[in-house]
Amino acid sequence: MATVSHRVEYLLARTGLGLANLLPAPLADQVGAGLGRLTGTILGSRKRIARDNLQRALGDELTDEQIEAVIGDVFANIGRTLFELARFKRLTPAVIDRMIVSSGMDGIDAALAAGRGALVVVPHFGNWELGGAFLASKGYPVDMLVTTQHNSLVDELLTSLRQAAGMGIIRVGRSVKNVFKALKQNRVIAIAADQHAPAAELVTDFFGRPAAAARGPALFAIRSGAPILPFCIRRERFDRHVIMPGPAVLTPDGVDEETAIRQMTEEYLAFFEKCIREYPAQWMWTHRRWKLD
Repeated sequence: MATVSHRVEYLLARTGLGLANLLPAPLADQVGAGLGRLTGTILGSRKRIARDNLQRALGDELTDEQIEAVIGDVFANIGRTLFELARFKRLTPAVIDRMIVSSGMDGIDAALAAGRGALVVVPHFGNWELGGAFLASKGYPVDMLVTTQHNSLVDELLTSLRQAAGMGIIRVGRSVKNVFKALKQNRVIAIAADQHAPAAELVTDFFGRPAAAARGPALFAIRSGAPILPFCIRRERFDRHVIMPGPAVLTPDGVDEETAIRQMTEEYLAFFEKCIREYPAQWMWTHRRWKLD
């Protein structure tokens, strides 16, 4: 049963969804950005996390004034992304085709031609949600691996928006076995793989600091034979997003499974770091990524 706070959160989410769909796209983008910046001002703890993360990761490259500007842009990007997600039911293949400049799809085509599926990994960068919608609009059979939100009402709302864009949903946890089933069916699995792993089973270097990384993507790839294909989706404006492909990550020969997991994870994280360094305002610095440090 939903609690009172969950019902309030759901009401706010429904209100935001209605507003995002009532406004024309350019204005919805501006309102989303403005609400994002306002939220950053209100949520002081998240702003402090973002500032600490940026100072530790890029403090030698950015001044304090530049870091503050990036933080504002980070919250604006989150607001824009949420408003764009709210409008997913209005997306058609033609609209998505106009919005997204794509490259690197040959890697996915080659993987599906081999018949073992593909693992697409992305960071929370730009509008990461659009990646799955883009693949679905192009006819790729795509499933998103997602965590279940604590608020079941909001979780159902998010699921409906993603499914409206043509994506299947696989839940993290007991249903992870469905990842292997989907790969055997030659489907594309989309995973946001840049956040702190709940269990620090794999400690890697990220921006020069120890960080707990998820073992799942590499483990799925090793045991299925599917490649890992990293992408970043860069926002340029409300109606233009650019897909940036990274080098395919393949299972290395001649090493044990644990070594392979580490090498493969470090490869796609290095690509994520490269994108984030180039466009720092597009990554979600508000997340406590370096809990181990």
